[in-house]
Amino acid sequence: MQCFRPGWLLLAPMLLSIAACETAVSKTCPALVTYAQADMDKADDELDALPAGSMVRIMIADYGATRAEIRACRSDGQ
Repeated sequence: MQCFRPGWLLLAPMLLSIAACETAVSKTCPALVTYAQADMDKADDELDALPAGSMVRIMIADYGATRAEIRACRSDGQ
């Protein structure tokens, strides 16, 4: 025979109410560093001088993708 535990009857509604709560998510977009055009041109020349398949090339491409995501985040109202 199972033992009836009234404590569960009190605990269950509390757990359900907590589980139903939705926490607000704050969306903050990081600031982008701005570069002078001359600096960007110099960096582009240096990037072009790297060998194909260079890890630095791959990392710079990833950095560019991250900057694009931040710009998109900022255009969403931030």
